[in-house]
Amino acid sequence: MASSEIETAVQPTGPNQATNSSDMQDTSSVESTVLYEDKYLLVTPKGITIHRYYFPFFSDKFVPWDKVEYVKTAQELGVKWYEIKEWGMAIGDIWWNCGWRLIKNPFSDGWGLNNMEYINRTNIVIKVKDSTTRPGSYVENPDMAMTEIKKI
Repeated sequence: MASSEIETAVQPTGPNQATNSSDMQDTSSVESTVLYEDKYLLVTPKGITIHRYYFPFFSDKFVPWDKVEYVKTAQELGVKWYEIKEWGMAIGDIWWNCGWRLIKNPFSDGWGLNNMEYINRTNIVIKVKDSTTRPGSYVENPDMAMTEIKKI
């Protein structure tokens, strides 16, 4: 590598600057295509992103629409109490993201346990093609999320 190429390669850039035109991305179209978003779930025309999914790093899981067999509420699926867990997999095949599922959010609701009606109404389950594990997510506004998902 020539010295002028090295100087170009190591020039510092700001967080929104690109080193050349091929590195530039138009993010305005990405932001305008969000169909539903909360702390736990992001729905776009490209797929579903489950936030706080992988243990122990809170990293996201993205499932493109062509890999989704169905998205249903836990209520529609009749999820039982022993299939629910705050984070990870309980008895069954659903891996849940980290969310206030069983225990009430102590920061807004005080301490206590949520009832199964609330739990099943506020959680969704995704069946991914060719996968034995179904991702599950708490959803802050399940009616709005499912309305947008059903449009796709």
